[in-house]
Amino acid sequence: MQSFIFDYYGYNVSEIVDSHFDYKGYRFTLISTTETDANIAKLDEFVTNLRQNFADDVVYFVKNRYNQYISLNESTSILLLTYKLSPIHLDALLKMHQIYYNFNQSRLNLNEIISLWEQRIDYLENQCLVILNFDNPSHKDLYEYVMYAIGMAENALQYLTDLRIDFKDPFIATLTHRRIKKLDKWEIFNPFNLIFDHSSRDLAELYRNDIIDLNQLLDLTKQYQYQIKDYQYLLARVLFPVSVFDVLEDIYLDKNYDYTDTIYNAIQAQEKHIQKVKILYKTMIQSMNIRPIRWLDLN
Repeated sequence: MQSFIFDYYGYNVSEIVDSHFDYKGYRFTLISTTETDANIAKLDEFVTNLRQNFADDVVYFVKNRYNQYISLNESTSILLLTYKLSPIHLDALLKMHQIYYNFNQSRLNLNEIISLWEQRIDYLENQCLVILNFDNPSHKDLYEYVMYAIGMAENALQYLTDLRIDFKDPFIATLTHRRIKKLDKWEIFNPFNLIFDHSSRDLAELYRNDIIDLNQLLDLTKQYQYQIKDYQYLLARVLFPVSVFDVLEDIYLDKNYDYTDTIYNAIQAQEKHIQKVKILYKTMIQSMNIRPIRWLDLN
């Protein structure tokens, strides 16, 4: 891989770890892609806009010696992205929400989100669950948690359906993220992690992954001047489970790998997530006119 990097990009590196290497204060990351050079060029136009607002914080594309984004390595299309190695703080994310609020009159499409969540639940129930091996204790334990998680997901869907019925005005969108597992530049400015959605999508990720606590979450919602519909969308986002769904999909895609440790880590994360959901839910039910979920009140 070192020779590939030198041949295509001119960097003479001694070591590559987990598809990345550091060079003169910058981190470079190699990723495979199925996109065309033209599509990456279009995405890079938006990255240029980001760089005008965030300068060296942004993750950006590196073109190869042939002035192209995509390089071929053993028939695999490869992209090289880079960013300056330095810390990033929550303020950068809040600034992103502010700058790109209503960017190009972007709106949240509730119908699309409902459809995507319904498709994922159907996929999990009808394709992924059926391949679990109940002679394996970890698979049996996972099944129980997935069934509970599906109940949470269905309640999250009901909140979205209620929103679609009760509030006719569309949500104004801003620049958010598919996932935020930690607060660093790769997570916040990776162009493939960016998506236009409601700001609460990010707040839910921050809360879910212990980047902010409940008090910080509520302070941010006040700062953003959330109304009831915004809180309801936030609650739906927090409710929709991730950890056990992700590992179930991984098992479906690679049935031969031993996921025992991953399963129990996901179950532990799910238990913690359920408690965070209950705390947020009770706080919202007490102070806002949001439809209650009876089974969350049981304990």
